[in-house]
Amino acid sequence: MSSQPNRKILRHRLEKQLAKQQEEKRKELLRKRIEIAKEGVALYKGGQIIGAMRLYSQYILILEMWKKTGKGGLGPEHFDSKKDLFETVLISGIFWDFSRLYDKSKRPDQRADLKYYLQKYVAFSKGFPYQPLAKEALRRYLNSGRCQHTEDFKWAYKQLGGESCFIAHALIYELEWRDIESLLSFRDHVLAHRSWGRGLIRSYYLVSPPIAKRIETWPRPMRQVLAQMLVRPIAQWSNRWD
Repeated sequence: MSSQPNRKILRHRLEKQLAKQQEEKRKELLRKRIEIAKEGVALYKGGQIIGAMRLYSQYILILEMWKKTGKGGLGPEHFDSKKDLFETVLISGIFWDFSRLYDKSKRPDQRADLKYYLQKYVAFSKGFPYQPLAKEALRRYLNSGRCQHTEDFKWAYKQLGGESCFIAHALIYELEWRDIESLLSFRDHVLAHRSWGRGLIRSYYLVSPPIAKRIETWPRPMRQVLAQMLVRPIAQWSNRWD
């Protein structure tokens, strides 16, 4: 008869001990999360992609458990934009590495993963002080010739675009990336260095935003015609300038 209460007490003590151990393990992982992420970054740079992805996934899982977001629910709203800036930079970089990895995949079922990681990359970059760097990383990757899913990366670039060539960006899916690069280069290296060019840029930024918004509502065939008949020839012409 007396053994029954003893079993209950013992079970209660064991459960309490296990819960304490799990909590200590959780706190230890939380303390080591930055080390885990940094080790993943080092592995990625060293070409050990599988090991890097494993550590990246572990890091994101720790954050999801810490913030109690559930799988895939981690967002910038769970962090202080000033106090947690180092952490958000790290998260953005990890989602960028994931995006480039899944860009290489030819499996149709992994296209959704690519879109997911690009969306997270945009979410953890847009509105932060390092947004221009995130945008530049996209620009360089699109211009490298290695990008396989240009439509998806163009979308991300457009989300982080800020001040840009509005009409060209309204036609970003109808133009080749080299056309957009040519127009931006013409703006930055030719027009911006001439008084008449700076005046032209100011006028363009005044009148083009509503035009670009209107173009975005057009059916795709109409946008394709505009891109091929007007914008692309201008881009090709701009290449003649030194």
